[in-house]
Amino acid sequence: MSQTETGPQVPPDPKREGLGPERHPAVRVRGQDWALLRRFWQYARQDRRWLWLGLLGLPVMTGAGLLQPWLIKVAIDGPIAASVKGLVAPGPWTLGTIASVFLVAVISEYGFRGLQLYALQTLGFRALGRLRRAVFVHVLGQGGRFFDTRTTGSLLTRTTTDVEALGEVLTFGIVGILGDVIDIVSIIAVMVVLDLKLTAMSMLVAPLIVLVVNFFRRQLRKYSNEIRRSMAQSSGYYQEALAGARIIQLHGRQQTTIDEYRELNYSYLNAYRTSNVYDAGLYAVMDGVASLCIALLIWYGGGRALQGAVTVGLLVAFIQYIQRLFIPIRELSAKVATIERAFSALERIFGLLDVHEEVRQGAFAPEQVRGEIALDHVDFAYDGRNLVLKGVSLEVGPGQVLALVGPTGSGKTTVAKLLTHMYEPPDGRVMLDGVPVEQWQAQALRRAIGVVQQDVIEFSGSLYDNVDLGRGLSRQKVEQALEDACLGDVVQRLGGVEAMLGDGMALSSGERQLLSVARILAANPAVVVLDEATASIDSLTEQKLQQAIERVLAGRTAVVVAHRLSTIRRADCIAVLRHGELIEKGNHDELMQLGGLYAELVASADRQGHLV
Repeated sequence: MSQTETGPQVPPDPKREGLGPERHPAVRVRGQDWALLRRFWQYARQDRRWLWLGLLGLPVMTGAGLLQPWLIKVAIDGPIAASVKGLVAPGPWTLGTIASVFLVAVISEYGFRGLQLYALQTLGFRALGRLRRAVFVHVLGQGGRFFDTRTTGSLLTRTTTDVEALGEVLTFGIVGILGDVIDIVSIIAVMVVLDLKLTAMSMLVAPLIVLVVNFFRRQLRKYSNEIRRSMAQSSGYYQEALAGARIIQLHGRQQTTIDEYRELNYSYLNAYRTSNVYDAGLYAVMDGVASLCIALLIWYGGGRALQGAVTVGLLVAFIQYIQRLFIPIRELSAKVATIERAFSALERIFGLLDVHEEVRQGAFAPEQVRGEIALDHVDFAYDGRNLVLKGVSLEVGPGQVLALVGPTGSGKTTVAKLLTHMYEPPDGRVMLDGVPVEQWQAQALRRAIGVVQQDVIEFSGSLYDNVDLGRGLSRQKVEQALEDACLGDVVQRLGGVEAMLGDGMALSSGERQLLSVARILAANPAVVVLDEATASIDSLTEQKLQQAIERVLAGRTAVVVAHRLSTIRRADCIAVLRHGELIEKGNHDELMQLGGLYAELVASADRQGHLV
């Protein structure tokens, strides 16, 4: 089939990750991050009790963390200082009491931290499961144009790596940032209460921290987007190379394909490596700033301690608080990288969910289908510009067979696709039983029209599953369909309809063609669309296929993209297409008397009776 006839084909291209929203990613504006989070909340709100449980532990964790440096101050300035002077410390705060309270504080802090982690992981993975299902359902609901302009690899990336990028944010990110902010504010507040001058000296590095975090945040955002983009390119190219592995081998293109894939991998590696450099640089700079802050504190606080203005215990407590202060600051900085990756992933995921290229459907779902088909002045173009069909009008009565004939690229397969409503024409109407197909309920239309495809997908699962396709058919009905499709010998060879396909049990090309016929016979639709090409199968299988097709056509309305002269002769109506236009219509004898294109095609038929 030609590209014109089947729609745009997507060859492996190392420079392309897919069309649509991936090609021109939107630039995020200020405030859009919160909009993304609010939109994501719809997938997490059902399990918000786990979020509240995680938030409940924040005050306990913060309080327990703040208590520990203060207890060290009390121990140094109280029992330890008194012991050095040979005195007994006044009050109830003995070393044993302080150590016991310190132990309780440590256990409380880390115990509630573990509870919070469990709660947030539960919330996160359930929300990710819903989001992944939403993406999957959305993609399956799109029309033919959607899949014409996107690679399988780029779509797969949305439901795998992009969704997984959100996992760390939900587990350690948003609530973790809130906890870090609470810790920072609480530590600074305690430091102010203990000594305002020491706190002011410690905060001299605050402007430097703001500048550092802001710089690294922008860089991490930039390279997070690059990582997502290069990952989608690599995945898409890998999937296409696997799908076309035999063609690559037959044409000796292995090394070229390997080199191109290596180039894509290096693009991903370079983006990830640069991101890691900035991530590691952020950690290193923050550690350096923390050391600088402690040095300033020792210089200034040590001088005041020598003057007797502050106690040694207070100075030690301040050093502890500074170290604790930079833990959430450093973690907050680290979470910036994680959140940047998550926002980048959310942009791409919601960018996909915002694409709506579904074909319309209505509520019409009759119990019985007559099988009357009509095309009324139908125009169609895959790319929206170059017309593949131009004003085509056809009528097929119930139980009649329409044969579509014409040179390659004339639009035969496109007519078949429009009948099944995989695409929607911009002009004209396609009707079944007098009702436009866009007014039919999608499931009702699928039950009414069955398609025998050339490229048959063999799903992993049993032979029964491959015929039933989730319709809940009885075993007897499936077995009868396989028998009528001339696959009885295959069923015996495999050991019954429960035999698993795949893992060395794959069907041959001809047997997959017969499997497609079995699916139609089991579903028993009123209308059948059939592409009768048999060039890729042997003569014995072709005979079986012809017998099976005769059973499919019996008593049903059929639209056949015809290649065999014997099938064309028996058709009630033959439509001859050329360059998307209907140029001849009639039965075999009428068209032969006309002496036009059909007569030329018949005259040029090969020895086996296939039109060329």
